[in-house]
Amino acid sequence: MTRKLDRNILIAINAMQKIMIIFLGPFLTTYFIKTSQESIIDLSLYYIFSYILLAFGSLVIAGIVKNKFRLGMFRIGVILNYIYIFTIIILKEEIVNHLTLISILYGISASTYCFPYNLFIINKIDNNDRIDYTVKSKIVSSIIGVLCPILLGSIITATNYELTAIIILFITFIQILLSFILTPESENHLSRFNLKETWNRLKDNEQIRKISIVEFFIGMNVSDGALEVLMTILIFNSFKTNLNLGIITSITTILSIILVHIYGQVYKNKNDKNIIIVSSIVPILSLLILLIYKSNFTIIIYNICYVIFTSLLTVTREVRLFNLSDSYIVDKNNQSEFFAIRECILNSGRIVSYIMLLLAGLSRSQLILNIVMIILTVSILIMGLNIRKIEKFENHNKLKMNNDA
Repeated sequence: MTRKLDRNILIAINAMQKIMIIFLGPFLTTYFIKTSQESIIDLSLYYIFSYILLAFGSLVIAGIVKNKFRLGMFRIGVILNYIYIFTIIILKEEIVNHLTLISILYGISASTYCFPYNLFIINKIDNNDRIDYTVKSKIVSSIIGVLCPILLGSIITATNYELTAIIILFITFIQILLSFILTPESENHLSRFNLKETWNRLKDNEQIRKISIVEFFIGMNVSDGALEVLMTILIFNSFKTNLNLGIITSITTILSIILVHIYGQVYKNKNDKNIIIVSSIVPILSLLILLIYKSNFTIIIYNICYVIFTSLLTVTREVRLFNLSDSYIVDKNNQSEFFAIRECILNSGRIVSYIMLLLAGLSRSQLILNIVMIILTVSILIMGLNIRKIEKFENHNKLKMNNDA
């Protein structure tokens, strides 16, 4: 019963984190656009600094929480989220003049939140329950993703960003309260944190290589990468208001909920490799249509294809990632090191994508911006092809016995 309660609390906390991400993603991007003459450059620098700090922060935290203090660190992360939002409220229009400060706050708060959270997901959920949990969590987050963009867009359009940030501040306070209901994990008695030894042991494994490629490219194109920012800029410049941005975001999220639900029902115990290939190709085709004939309609089509099909890829990748993290390849003794390595690879992908966006902004060339969008969209295909080659690892014990035999 305790484990089930913890799972539900984690889903609730993650849903609230989704609300914060929606605010800090599309709507903070449009805030930069409105308050900065060099919005693409400022956004790129902000995210580059943030993800450098997130990568280094994860390495430090991985060593601290390997055997103890996971829940304490997670609570610190939630509290730092609160401080980060509060700082945005205080800075208001001056936010673009304090990029270093907010980058530091975001990088530290994200690393102290995300790293313990990932370890909770590994150890509080069995591999055989992973698809059910992931789909349930994704659907809850997607429902949030339907309602919040319209609500936040309406509030921002009718009032201002500061009032919206205060609402987000209240939600992060609820996160803090929920984090104190989670059951603490008992202290582990694992070996000392040794990143080099773990990497030397894992680097030649085919599954580890494939998941590393996936994490790099998902950092570029889906998981807070530059392609999401480009998508927001494209939509906002075409439809002009935060309300319109919210409506379009909500519609695409509804469609992604439907497809993710179908995936959870149909592919739970079946081969999902064909749906991975389709999901990898469709965004590229929609981009080609957009580049050939740019209009509001083709922008919406590209956005819909990107959101719904990368949602499917994200679910399949997440199931494989966390199952691999609790398999005969990565055991409990190496989970902290494995996720520290994974965070560095993921954030390297993000940093590379924002460096590309920064160069496009400095060039002031639409052609260069289009080339960056093409590269980032094509990277979805590379990511999908590698997801397809990763084992599902639903039954940990069976795989372990086969490997020992």
